[in-house]
Amino acid sequence: MNYKLKIRHSVLNEASKIHDWYESPSKGLGGRFADTLEECLRGIQRNPKGSQLRKGKFRHDLVPRFPCRVVFTIDGDTVYVYQIRHTSRRPSKQFGP
Repeated sequence: MNYKLKIRHSVLNEASKIHDWYESPSKGLGGRFADTLEECLRGIQRNPKGSQLRKGKFRHDLVPRFPCRVVFTIDGDTVYVYQIRHTSRRPSKQFGP
């Protein structure tokens, strides 16, 4: 079953900043990040319950080959993506480590 995917505008902005950060020192790395993030989101959309529960109802999934995680919840047949964050950042009080 494919779930509907709802991504907050702030997540799209953060993904764009991460893309630009990776692209600046190494042309093409930002594109690889974007492709890998899209692959991660498709995996979450296919099987969101396969991702680890971290804090309350929030689940986290790692972006392969990049030190980032996607934070989301499941409500019925919809996945809500709340955050993408670097794994070295200080843990979020709302979303967990």
